[in-house]
Amino acid sequence: MKLIVDVRWDDEASVWYAISRGHTGLATESESLDGLRERILAVLPDLFELPLTQIDVELVVHDISAKPNPIAAE
Repeated sequence: MKLIVDVRWDDEASVWYAISRGHTGLATESESLDGLRERILAVLPDLFELPLTQIDVELVVHDISAKPNPIAAE
């Protein structure tokens, strides 16, 4: 199964947020991209009732220049 997840920075809330495409229901947020990735991986098995090895996740990060040093964990 392939899951495409759009990732954006919310300047007002100061968080990165992720929403999956389609009707999968994945929506989560974190203060860092690393934290967001961890949160996504943590909810996937419960959301799809599949092991992570059966889910191909593609993160599409939009507007990465919107936040200074977006890769650094906070």
